[in-house]
Amino acid sequence: MRNRLPPLLPFLVLAVAASTAMAAAPSSPPPLKVVASPARVLLGRDSAVSLQVRVPAGTGPVWAAASSGRFAKERLDEGAVREFQWTPPSVRHPLMAVFVFWVEAREGPPETTVFRLPLSGHTTLDVATAPGASVEVWLGEARFGPVQANARGKARVRLEVPPGISAARVLATRGALRTDAATPLDVPRTSPRVVVLTPSPLPASGGWLLVAGDVPLDAEFVKPSIDGATLEDATGQELARFRVVPAPEAAVVTARVRGDDAREARTQATVLWDLPPGPPASWTEEHARGSWRPALHLLVGGTFARGENSGPSGALGASVATPWWAGRLAAELELGVRGANFRGPVGTLGEVRSQLLAVPVLASVRAEVFDAAAFTLHIRAGGGVAPFRHHLRSDFQAEVKESKLSGMAFMAIQGAYRFGRWSALGEVRGAWAPARTPLVDAQLGGVSTLLGMRFEP
Repeated sequence: MRNRLPPLLPFLVLAVAASTAMAAAPSSPPPLKVVASPARVLLGRDSAVSLQVRVPAGTGPVWAAASSGRFAKERLDEGAVREFQWTPPSVRHPLMAVFVFWVEAREGPPETTVFRLPLSGHTTLDVATAPGASVEVWLGEARFGPVQANARGKARVRLEVPPGISAARVLATRGALRTDAATPLDVPRTSPRVVVLTPSPLPASGGWLLVAGDVPLDAEFVKPSIDGATLEDATGQELARFRVVPAPEAAVVTARVRGDDAREARTQATVLWDLPPGPPASWTEEHARGSWRPALHLLVGGTFARGENSGPSGALGASVATPWWAGRLAAELELGVRGANFRGPVGTLGEVRSQLLAVPVLASVRAEVFDAAAFTLHIRAGGGVAPFRHHLRSDFQAEVKESKLSGMAFMAIQGAYRFGRWSALGEVRGAWAPARTPLVDAQLGGVSTLLGMRFEP
């Protein structure tokens, strides 16, 4: 009988070699597993969210960055489960919160995981239908109501709107009468981004720029702008990753990415040329709410007051946003100009020409009270001094010039539409500032309408 085992020997050797090679080949670590609690977040109701990140044994520090809101700690060092505490943003419109968690690698790019958490907003939908009708509103698979319309056919339905929903289905029933209609929702379009430079400080040899969004981002179509460095080796389809090489003698590297909604997210990192790199850090537009941010503004318009007190006005000011109240408070200092003119006859004596010019110096506080995508609404209040000069000329007496110091107080409502570092401003201001001398009794206050710009360096 012939022995058939020897012909199988080469195949056994190949199988053993293949299994050994597979065991020896390095495998990429699995992505970090993230669990959110609560899993469904309603803005205005849920003020704290726990994000639990499960990591393999022996994992080093885990870092986190978010497109909005803020973390209590952005780095957790120990444990099989790292529990990050995150506070949602103060807005009320629905949006997607995008998170990036990463672990630094000794060589090559960091190990990253992208996690997205829908944030639902709440609103009230006003429905006009037949009196007494039963009204239901559907948002996808979620039903709200039924609510009965009043005698005038009006019904108000409270909704919880998840991100990505722009229309509601409204069903109204009264007896055999049934209507089914689609109603658009006034929901701002958002395109959140997370931008991270790591490690930070950046070593002279370079680091990495990470960009994540509310949808997977192909690095080929992400166009970041960067100052103080060059970008190389764009890769990734879930998260865009770029190799960053600092420019010679650059002290700071700044990267910016603009979303489809024109809002900008950015990150900054200092460059260390002599010392070894330190731990990574991230900065986004929402994280900046916890820092001091300077800005300049210019306003031009007119003031309307009783009698001959109307005239042109304007202001040039500087402000600094504070970290208090989630970054919605700012202190301001403003140098203004306010003019008024009167010209008219005085009986048979001739004509009188009176010119009043004031230069108010005002300190104020600005508070953000509404935020919807790129639009924000602010309330301003303040006061200060208003030195003025009165110039009186006439056909029947000598020319007179007089100066005096008055006070001024004001309150204003200001709207701002942001595009990058610039914001277009529109303001309605009410002010009180009496200007009295032996020759004039005027009011430098009144109601002002102003337009202008704000720049945040």
